[in-house]
Amino acid sequence: MQLLSTDQLRILDAISQGTVILKDGLIRHANACFAAFCKTGQAGLPGHPFFDFVIPKHHRRVGRYLESIPTDSSVCAAGKLEFTLRDIDGAESFMIMQAQAVAHDGVPALLCSLTDITQRTKAERKLKRILDSIPEVIIAFDRDHSRIESANHATEGLYGLPAEQFVRNIFHPIDLVFPDDADKVHAFYAGLVAREFDRIEYRIVHANGDIRWVRDEGEVVFKEQGLGRVQQVYHFIKDITDRKNDEERLRINEQKYRRIFENSTDPIFVASADGTFTDINQAAVHLFGFASREEALAANVGDLFPNPGKRDAFMALIDEAGGVTGQPFRLQTRNGEMVDVAVTAGCRRNRNTGRPESYQVILHDMRALIAQTEIETYRRTMGGLSDRLNNIAQVQLMELGLMLDYIDALKAARDPERSDQLLARILEQAREVERSLQELRHLGEKIRRIYHAPEPPVPVPDGTGGILFDLK
Repeated sequence: MQLLSTDQLRILDAISQGTVILKDGLIRHANACFAAFCKTGQAGLPGHPFFDFVIPKHHRRVGRYLESIPTDSSVCAAGKLEFTLRDIDGAESFMIMQAQAVAHDGVPALLCSLTDITQRTKAERKLKRILDSIPEVIIAFDRDHSRIESANHATEGLYGLPAEQFVRNIFHPIDLVFPDDADKVHAFYAGLVAREFDRIEYRIVHANGDIRWVRDEGEVVFKEQGLGRVQQVYHFIKDITDRKNDEERLRINEQKYRRIFENSTDPIFVASADGTFTDINQAAVHLFGFASREEALAANVGDLFPNPGKRDAFMALIDEAGGVTGQPFRLQTRNGEMVDVAVTAGCRRNRNTGRPESYQVILHDMRALIAQTEIETYRRTMGGLSDRLNNIAQVQLMELGLMLDYIDALKAARDPERSDQLLARILEQAREVERSLQELRHLGEKIRRIYHAPEPPVPVPDGTGGILFDLK
């Protein structure tokens, strides 16, 4: 127990920290700073109950703290106590107090030193409210990076556990790491102080069993002018599950796209704004007549447009509309062959400048379709020609039958006038047969012209929903 002399009491009166000597809960001596805390005169404090200046709900806590101080020791209490002091006007201030046993006027007493932490506490509470409003988890560790000192409310949302259980060090973020990621997270935490700043992405297990992805950024804070001494270590932990899921979906979609791109029988390619091929599938390599994909990637799609004017007009159409679908066009292969294609293309623009960056193009080779259409058109036309030939033959057979009937009637006629009538009808039927044969000859000439024509004749509707070649 330390004996306080008169000089020491004067020193207590001179310091700016509040000091008070207590005996059985009564104030035996108080310095000017403590009197200022209580907003009362220093002379009136001796004999006044100390607990009159402690808010009622803290009476028990302050009493237990004072009772725990050994009366035979001059060493300050190992811990400090925070409580709320209330002055004579009822205004409250936050205090932190530390006490030790002393002898005052020859009797055991307690010397208590009090520091006003009102501003600091208000600032800390304001900061806590701000931190609790942040959706990202913020955990502060001690300078040894071993114990958690504070955690904001976002901790419960991410881990499904109250922040208090982390602050009381019941749980540690490492405890909730997905087992497959545990080793790399342990290494991250173990080496953070040496690295001063680092980040890592890993999986955690939520309290409900869900597996989530997080990004953990650790940062070491050093004391100002502290000669490199660590003050605290912070971890900023953010839920990135949605981003990871999006990345996984994008990866799967890219794989599907790549399989479609590579295995498609339709030619597909991607070209930069200047026309250079940046990607091309095997079907397009084959269509354009390149020896290999590498040769194609060194070429320019602009060289495959036979007419530069049409090429510029076609590109302007894509740029203006943002894309085209099934647009017919004619391209030229490396060996000079002209190929009719249907073009479906899109334009990707720079998000800042709005200028075209690349073009994605799908071609549908129309040669097989055109050939099939020509065959079908010829087939339908030949069918129409066959019908016309059959009709002519039927007419001729009918006319021949009539002629034979008239000849038989002529043989049996006895009246000269009747004979002349029958003969006139036979001659008329003969002229009908002549006209039919003449029509048949003209039809043969048209068929011959179709057969020898270098280009297919122009298809025209046949009036029944089909197509025939124009035979006019």
